Amino acid sequence: MARAWEVRGGDWAAAVRPEQWAEFRRLQHLAGQVNDLAMRLAPEDPTPWANQLKLMIDQSASTEDVEETWRELTRLDPWHRRGHTLKLTYHCRKWSGSHEAMFDFARSVAAAAPTGSPLHVLPVLAAAEWALWEQDRESPDSTADEIGQRWRQDPIMQSDLDNALSLWFHQPATRHADWLNDANVLAYGLARTGRDADAAPVFASIGRYMTSVPWSWWGDRMRADTAFFRARRRARHAA
Repeated sequence: MARAWEVRGGDWAAAVRPEQWAEFRRLQHLAGQVNDLAMRLAPEDPTPWANQLKLMIDQSASTEDVEETWRELTRLDPWHRRGHTLKLTYHCRKWSGSHEAMFDFARSVAAAAPTGSPLHVLPVLAAAEWALWEQDRESPDSTADEIGQRWRQDPIMQSDLDNALSLWFHQPATRHADWLNDANVLAYGLARTGRDADAAPVFASIGRYMTSVPWSWWGDRMRADTAFFRARRRARHAA
């Protein structure tokens, strides 16, 4: 599936060339066959069901099929981190969802998640998706700083950041496989909203292990690594 997305690229759908779409669909079909085999060989493993959810989202499957897969995935693992991140993507406006549906899903999951769960970062990821949509599609004339200021002035979004810090980052939890992705999302949210002092320990925990998403979403034609290192430098100065 990763190879399929390398072929497609990260642009909005309208910018993808027909030959890219054709190869993307071919690779998706092959991935689906392999994943079907994995589901048969390991029926109690939630991972193939998360992969199935990803394939369905990529292929714009029906809501009924997506929800059926979601029910089985969460039956096998109610707090599956990747599965919840994929379901958030499904609710995003860029996938024909809405900001309201996306935030409702993220916040309801975070409210029920146990202390120490990475799912407390889910509303921050939703805010990053919101900012990406606003600056690229809804308000393309707005600067990254203007979008960040709107994020900072929203008390609920700020509460989401507070909860991610207190209920996840500052908890003595074992680092999971996607820990760096979640830490980068949290650092990004804090940096975008000018909370540099709060971001300092998060950046310290990340070290040099930047993830391209969400830093490539900063806007103003800024490269992902440039956005990350500038934000980290500000955080260090504020510490």
